[in-house]
Amino acid sequence: MAIDLNQKESETREQRLGSITGYDGRLSDLTEKGCSGCLQNKGRRFQTVSSCSHTHTINQLAGLSGALVVDHAPIGCSGGQVFFTLNRNRLPMAPPGFPSLEHAKVVSTDIDESDTIFGAAGKLRETVRAAYGRHRPHEIFIVSSCVSAVIGEDIFSVAQELTEELGIQVIAAAAEGLRSKIWATGFDSYSHAISKARLSYTGGRKPIVNYSGFGPVGRQFVEPFFERLGLELNLLVAGATPEDFAKATQAIASWGQCSSQSNYLLSVLEQEYGVHYFQSHLPYGGIGFERFFRDLGKFVGKDGIVEEIIAEEKEKYREPIEKIKARLKGKRAFIALGSGFSYEYSRLLWELGVDVVHAVGYHFDPVLDQNNLESEIAAATDVKELKLDLDTSINDGQEMETYLLVKKYNPDFLLSRGHEASAWAMLQGIPALDSEIGFVIMGYRGLVEFGTTIVETLDSKNFVAKLGARYKSPFTDTYEGLSPFSFYEEDAAI
Repeated sequence: MAIDLNQKESETREQRLGSITGYDGRLSDLTEKGCSGCLQNKGRRFQTVSSCSHTHTINQLAGLSGALVVDHAPIGCSGGQVFFTLNRNRLPMAPPGFPSLEHAKVVSTDIDESDTIFGAAGKLRETVRAAYGRHRPHEIFIVSSCVSAVIGEDIFSVAQELTEELGIQVIAAAAEGLRSKIWATGFDSYSHAISKARLSYTGGRKPIVNYSGFGPVGRQFVEPFFERLGLELNLLVAGATPEDFAKATQAIASWGQCSSQSNYLLSVLEQEYGVHYFQSHLPYGGIGFERFFRDLGKFVGKDGIVEEIIAEEKEKYREPIEKIKARLKGKRAFIALGSGFSYEYSRLLWELGVDVVHAVGYHFDPVLDQNNLESEIAAATDVKELKLDLDTSINDGQEMETYLLVKKYNPDFLLSRGHEASAWAMLQGIPALDSEIGFVIMGYRGLVEFGTTIVETLDSKNFVAKLGARYKSPFTDTYEGLSPFSFYEEDAAI
């Protein structure tokens, strides 16, 4: 469906895309029902804490060069942002010439009990003025929270008032976590706000390809491929400047690290500025690399150069891939990742000859915002084109559910990122890998890097084995004996 930037806030993924957080079955069934509009969400009677969309709106906005975020919330809502600023200032692989990294600028209004009774609009104005006086940012984003929304704070009116007063853009972003059970909705709130703040048509079309993602790590590995096609890579990532977003509207095409983070922003660029959005084929691993660059080569009329690149890369990494496949023959993997990367990594492991016994996706988007109706989500294209199928389930970081699944399948290793799934594997003596995302797993080079990490992890599992031998479950025998999906409302056993 079309995105309406005239609206104050983005619709949630549940409303806009029909996204779900509860499912168990086969990937083929999941994608078929999603594409046909027949996918139904499964609720739970028992749920553990999950991630919050609020924090993802903040970290995306605060990661941009020149931006400042005022979090209209209790202090704890932005306390975790130090984690993101530390990570983004620890990027040894950032390419030369990329803007110098800076600490995220997040200021909290520190809503307290008195504010919830008498209102905190005055405190919000004072905080924005003080933050502007200290930092002089390019723009300020006021981010709402559960508390500010519940007490009815009108951040949009305050933002408009302060825009006129300060002479810079003050943009409101609706990011209260209670709006959505899907934490990726926070990426949409970020994209809605940044589209209003930084996207404007500057005229003309240039040989530029946009990339939307978390960061620039690994850019040096992939940029030469685009240069051989006569294309400039424009990064809409942490550290991106207002000038980068201005260039984005002049690009010919875009692609993103995953549909969770990139879909809304790149769909706006396609809908409002005519920048073609490549989503059905993501360039991870060898197969993904070939499909993506063939699509891109056809789009720009340089198929021959693309075939040369593919042939060179396949030959360059053919031998190391064969060695890795020999080492991983017969291995069984369990995946717990965000929706996009869960199935992208399923394909990468399939390329390496590893059996994926189960894949957990932290939510699932059955469709995207694109106007191009021929484009499908990447997981659906893998099912149709590669006949890739596997057992899968969808949960929004429900770690007790994931714990029982890991116990049930007992894989040789677990692949995850965030949401603590790795901890449950290691407590059971199962090695766990923290997955990379973005440029570093693109192409055959990325496949070798990934495969090498798996081999090294399996060769160094002494600590995990000893940990598992000493672990004593804190749960009752009744709980330990439950089916992983006993928490669904229709099957609830507790």
